[in-house]
Amino acid sequence: MAIYEALMGNPFVDSGVSAICEYCEKEADQITQADLDKMIDNLAPLMCTPAWSKNLFSIFPNSAVTNPANKRKDIAELLKSNWKRHLSAIEELSQTGDCAGCGRRSANLHLTKTDLPLTGSGELRNFFPLFGAGAGYCSACALAIQFAPLAFATSAGRFIMVHSNCWKWQRVWTRRCMEYVNKQINLKDYTGCYNPGSTNGRNSFFMMTDELMSRYEARWSNENATMQIYYFTNYNQGPELNIYLLPAEVFRFLAYVHERHFQSAWKEIVRSGYLKVNWDKVQSEDEYKNKTNLVYEKLLKGKSILGFFLNHKERQVRGDWELVTLYLKEVHKMSESRLETIKRIGDGIADCIKQSGNAKRLGQLERAVRYPELRNVLLRIIRDRIAQGQENPLFTLDEYMEYLFPESADEFTNWKETRDLLLFRIYETLHSWLKDQELPEVIEEPEEKTEG
Repeated sequence: MAIYEALMGNPFVDSGVSAICEYCEKEADQITQADLDKMIDNLAPLMCTPAWSKNLFSIFPNSAVTNPANKRKDIAELLKSNWKRHLSAIEELSQTGDCAGCGRRSANLHLTKTDLPLTGSGELRNFFPLFGAGAGYCSACALAIQFAPLAFATSAGRFIMVHSNCWKWQRVWTRRCMEYVNKQINLKDYTGCYNPGSTNGRNSFFMMTDELMSRYEARWSNENATMQIYYFTNYNQGPELNIYLLPAEVFRFLAYVHERHFQSAWKEIVRSGYLKVNWDKVQSEDEYKNKTNLVYEKLLKGKSILGFFLNHKERQVRGDWELVTLYLKEVHKMSESRLETIKRIGDGIADCIKQSGNAKRLGQLERAVRYPELRNVLLRIIRDRIAQGQENPLFTLDEYMEYLFPESADEFTNWKETRDLLLFRIYETLHSWLKDQELPEVIEEPEEKTEG
C-alpha cells in the first residue's frame, strides 16, 4: 500500500517525507513499512547523540529524547518504541480524511508541540490551530514529522525549513541536508542538523539556494517553483516563527543567473548589499556573511533591488544591460517595449553628454531626488539636443506617459526606477569616456543604506 505521496501539503510532513525518500533512495509512493522500520532502527540512536539531542530541545521539547524524566532510561529504545507505535498504526491512503498533515486519512493522534513544532500547549506563546491546543494527525504523518529535522538547516539557534511547490527542489534541498547527516554517520562525528555556516538565517537560505543551483544543473527556470521559508525555534521558553516567501519570479531569475552564467556579476551585486562592511580590510567571506544583506532582504519583501545594479560611487554598472533587463522582466514584469524605449533614450542622453564634452547633465541626473527635478533635467537635455542640431526628439509625449513615467500607485518608486535605468545605460555606454572626466563624487541615497 502507498504510505506517502509527494507534496502532501503540510510543510513539516513534506520535509519529513522528503528526508525519508532521500534516506531510502526511493520515491514517495514507493516507501514501505519495512523501509520505515529499518530507518527507525538506524536513526533513533543518531537522534540521541548530544548534538542532535541539543537540536531537538528546540524542535520537540519534552519528547522522549529531551524529557528529563527519561534520563536514566535507554532513550534510543524508548524512541524506537514510540516511533514503531506510529508505524504499526499506519493505514492506507484514501481519498479523504481529517488528518491535518495529508487530508487523506483519519486523524488518530492529537499532537501538541512535543511532537509537532509550533502547535499549542498550555499558556506558552505559541500557535493554536482552530483555537485548540494541538492538532489531529494520522500515524503516518506523525512519523514523517519525526524525521523532518533531517531536512532542516540550523542558523543562530533556529532552524530553516523550506517548503516548495516543486518536489524536485524539495528533494534537492533535503539531499544537501542529508549529505551532512550521512557524513556524520559515516565518520561517527555527530554535530546535529546541517549548518550552512552563517548565523543570519536569511543569508543562509540564499547561500544554500545558490549552492544547490550551482551543484545541480537542472533547468530550474522551467520549474516555476515557489518557496516558503520557515525560520523558527520551538524552544519552550521562547518559541518564534518568521515566514518568508520566495515567489516563482525570483526563483526563476536566480535560476537564469546560473543558467546564463551571470554568477560573477550577481555575486558583485549581492556583495554590494551587505551593511557596515569595510571592504578595504576584508580578507575572507567569514567577515561579512552574517551581516544584514539588503539585496536578500528586499527580494524576500518583494522590493526592488535595481539600485544595487549601479555602483554610483565609481559610476559603473554591476552586470550588463542583459542582466538588469532579465531581472526587470522576470521579477517586475516590465515590458520589452518599455525596456527598449528606456534603452534608446539612455543612449540618446549618453550621446548628448559626450557630444557636449561636459558631464554636467549627468551630475544633475544623479542628484535628482524628486520627480520634478528629474523632469527638469530631461527638459534641459532636450534643449541641449536641439542646440546640437539633433533632428529626432529624445522621446515622444506618448513614450513619456507610457514608458518613462507610466501611471502607478507608487509614484516615487516608478520615477526612481526610470532614473536608475537611464543612469545604468549611461554608465554602461560612457564607461571609458567617464574615466577621463573630472566629476564630483556621487553621494549615495540614504535609503539604500538603511532600509532592511
